[in-house]
Amino acid sequence: MSQPAGIMLALLAAGQSSRFGDQDKLTALLGDRMLGLHAAGTAADMAFVGKLVIGSPQHGCAADWRRLGYQIIRNEDAALGQATSVRLAAAHALRAGARALCIMLADMPFVTRDHLGRLITTFQQSGRIVASSRHGQAMPPAIFSSAMLEQLTTLNGDSGARGLLAEAHLVAGSDQLLLDIDSQKDLAAANILYDQIN
Repeated sequence: MSQPAGIMLALLAAGQSSRFGDQDKLTALLGDRMLGLHAAGTAADMAFVGKLVIGSPQHGCAADWRRLGYQIIRNEDAALGQATSVRLAAAHALRAGARALCIMLADMPFVTRDHLGRLITTFQQSGRIVASSRHGQAMPPAIFSSAMLEQLTTLNGDSGARGLLAEAHLVAGSDQLLLDIDSQKDLAAANILYDQIN
């Protein structure tokens, strides 16, 4: 598996969980762990130059995120959309002199180390934006080169970096691998899937 030399990882965890109900979805249980710890745990022991969580230092997952080696960057403007989290991550990567930034979503629990490795290998070979894809649709996890970081710091709205992914080199993943959890129904389906593969 390719090592993520010079690549910073940012796990976006500041969403408002508006479609999930009253509970913060990242604290809901998937199997025996909170949803917000699955993607974080998958990437924890990969050799990223730095690992960030964009969210709240008081979040229910915060102690575990820190234990896994993540630095938590508070997003005061999370209600204004995902772009605010992407901007924070890109600005931090710029200041740190990272070669690239890998953006993951904290509510995508089934992304594997193998898939991340394929993204990294593709980025190392192409130097282009690299994104995951499901049925041809570009989506996170995605890797942006240092040349794109300035542009990422100017994003607005709730689509995050989606507009920049139109020209990305795509690495395909299955519906299961790239499942993201938005609702209680999604979580129930994910728990069934989790029981089947564990």
